This record gives sequence, structure tokens and C-alpha cells, in this order.
Amino acid sequence: MSTFSMRQRYTILLKTQTDPTISDYFYDNMVHAWFADPPSYAYWWVTCMSMGLMVGILSRHWFFNPDLYGRRQEAQKPFPDRHRQFGYCLPYFNHRMRNFSVKYKWAFIDNEPDYADVHPIGYRPNRIQSHRRPYMYCFTIPRYTMEDPLFTSTLTGNMERMYQEIGYTKKPKSEGDEED
Repeated sequence: MSTFSMRQRYTILLKTQTDPTISDYFYDNMVHAWFADPPSYAYWWVTCMSMGLMVGILSRHWFFNPDLYGRRQEAQKPFPDRHRQFGYCLPYFNHRMRNFSVKYKWAFIDNEPDYADVHPIGYRPNRIQSHRRPYMYCFTIPRYTMEDPLFTSTLTGNMERMYQEIGYTKKPKSEGDEED
């Protein structure tokens, strides 16, 4: 790829090439318009980067998000029977960034940040919250969970205990009870 080879190929793009001098003139204008504008290089880079990110993000959603699908055979099935559709979502829901961010829920969720950490049936391993806050932009909370005097009072176990103490639990129905 050289200036000479580009100049030889440029004439193919011209609609009228009556004279080599005119072709050379148009080629010089093209080089000046495309490459002689250094302030636009940053815009080229931003445009290429944003287009690449857009293709990556949208293709991730298209191929791995179970809520988006373009497969016609999946659209005809009832929602629980879409096994292939849910098979595509495994990398979407178990993404590395999601697993990284879940351990810092306590820094962003004020009430019961550990609500979904323990899975009762055991489909997935139980999650453990990090003892320290995330690195960036979280300077309004204590650095460590042990420095927060109200941290344990907002956990799920404590909230359930408080509800049971005040009688805010549903009484199990016995056989002799009639429905109201």
C-alpha cells in the first residue's frame, strides 16, 4: 500500500476520467480532504471506538440476552419451553463483570444487601460480600463493613428476626381453619 498504488486505484472511483491531469487534481483534493486535517484524527478515533463498542455491545445482547431473540422457531414456543433461548443466556447472566460487582452490593444497597446471597436450593454457590468498599467513587460510606455501626442491623437475618418478634409473619394454615 503506497501513495502510487492508491493513486492508480483512485481513478476507478471517478465518474469521468477524461484526462490524467484531472484525475491527479481530484486525487490531490481527496488526499487533502481526508488526511490533511490533523484536528479530525481524534474524531476518527472516537468514531471507530464507538462503532466497535456498539457492535460488541449489541452483538452481546443479540446473541446472549434471553429477552432479545430473532430466532423464529423460539417465538412459536411457550416461554418456559425455550430451552435453546435460555442456553444462549448463560454467558450473559454469568458475566465476569456481574460476578465482580455483586460482592460490593452492600456499598450501594442500603436495606438487606445480602438478600440474594444464599441460594436455598443450591443452584449456584452462595455469594459472600466483600469486607471493603469498591475502589472508586464510594467515599460516602465507611471503608470497611466493620466500621459501620448499622451494617448488621440492615442484613436479611436481622430484618427477619425483627419481623418475627413483632408478629409480622404469616401463620401456617391448619386443617381445621376455614377460609374467610
